[in-house]
Amino acid sequence: MSLKHTPLTAIPIAAFLLAGSALYASCVVADQVIEEGTGAQDEILIEDEAPAQENAVTGAEDELVIEEAPAAEDGISIEEEAQGAEGELVIDGGDDTALPSMAGEAESGLRFTLDDVRLEYGHQVRDGSVAERELYGKFAASLNWRPQPQWELQLSGRLDGYDQDGQREWSELRADYGDSYVRYRDDRVRLTVGAQTVIWGRMDEVPLSDRVSTADLTRLVLDKLEDRRRANPMVRAEMNVGEGKLDVVWLADFRPAELPDKDSIWYPIDRVNGRIIGVSRTDIAPAAVKAAGIVEDEPDGDGGFGVRYTDSPFFGDIGITVANTRRFIPYYRVSGANFRTVYPRSWAFGADTAVDAMGATWRAEVVYSTDNPVTRRDATFSYTTTEGIDWGFGVEMHPGDGDARVNLQLIGTNLTDPPAVLDRTEAYNLNGEIELPFDRERWKASFDFSIGLDKRDLFLNPEIAFLGWEPHEFYLALNYFAGEEQTLGGFHKDHSSINLGWRAKF
Repeated sequence: MSLKHTPLTAIPIAAFLLAGSALYASCVVADQVIEEGTGAQDEILIEDEAPAQENAVTGAEDELVIEEAPAAEDGISIEEEAQGAEGELVIDGGDDTALPSMAGEAESGLRFTLDDVRLEYGHQVRDGSVAERELYGKFAASLNWRPQPQWELQLSGRLDGYDQDGQREWSELRADYGDSYVRYRDDRVRLTVGAQTVIWGRMDEVPLSDRVSTADLTRLVLDKLEDRRRANPMVRAEMNVGEGKLDVVWLADFRPAELPDKDSIWYPIDRVNGRIIGVSRTDIAPAAVKAAGIVEDEPDGDGGFGVRYTDSPFFGDIGITVANTRRFIPYYRVSGANFRTVYPRSWAFGADTAVDAMGATWRAEVVYSTDNPVTRRDATFSYTTTEGIDWGFGVEMHPGDGDARVNLQLIGTNLTDPPAVLDRTEAYNLNGEIELPFDRERWKASFDFSIGLDKRDLFLNPEIAFLGWEPHEFYLALNYFAGEEQTLGGFHKDHSSINLGWRAKF
């Protein structure tokens, strides 16, 4: 659902954020009254049900891996370039090596959670940008009920508010569902039906085996991986098989990536300057791009299926993935005088591992895929598909066994035997994150980066955050883009910004 309104978006954004804060305050007061008056045994539980973090080697319990879209070809598409990030994120059992015992499950009860409340101001720092500033607000909440230990019902939703001011102005308030499902579990099987967020893969921020999650591209790479995914309608079965876990997902209804407004600076086609992300202006003239129509065509039917097996043999963790799914991130096909989105089905076969050695965690992942979309270099810019391989190696360490964390990854994409195409046939990228908490962990400094190795492509994201007033976090960040024309950094080089924001989870 989408509700468009005037450029005074800050008013409704502030309104729903204040309403959420008031609701949380009332919940806290009610909880205190219950605690003081009737005792803990009668209280309605109000606690955080947020996704848990997973260490890729230990295979933490009750996890669900969230994966980034594979670092596939950089053609007329909006594949996100690799960006450093925190440890591999898991939600609800993605890479568990075994299902948790029922004895470890939470007690039956009702829980209300404010999952994410945020307000952010971004100021564009380059004169070439068609925007001067951006406002973003988010309110996400969920209600979880376990009438019995074996059964669980969850309802969740979110509101996102966007406002862009400048040469291109747009404002929008979007409502969307979150992870909302019915789940049954016992000691060997967990069956979930409904909208879920499932991200498979081993590499941080760009898990290459991610084939069953829907990307959120409304803010491109400004957010962490967990905030760049949307819930997807699916049926999911998780089963203990031997010493490992088998995860089977059927995408009952195809949900493509969540795209920004066509006037947003993050949209993959720049109609002001006549550019398409991943394509040189010498191949398709800016005048042709400006005159072309954009048709966002979403196919009907299911999104396909995926199967993933994970285990922890003596040397570390392993994962094997087989999937036949539609591509979630759109590819823009030339269709007469228009650009039309297509989402081809593709087979993917992946393998990954993580090993603890020499005081660090070492990761590796490789995925072979069919039917990667490309555009031929001919008179009509005809559309076709080709095979490809995505691969990655990474290491995560804590120098001196201290609080600092360093995460480095090398990611590569190679199309196998492609015809002459407009798209990039290979791409190599070094990305990572350096994170340092200080002042008794009341502050955190971090530096995310992504550097193209075959073509000049640069994204830098230094940030400093104040964490001393939990659960609130205040942050100041720089998002800097630069690079050659066909790269993500080159396409967004005018969109560097300074962002000031507040976020909280209760």
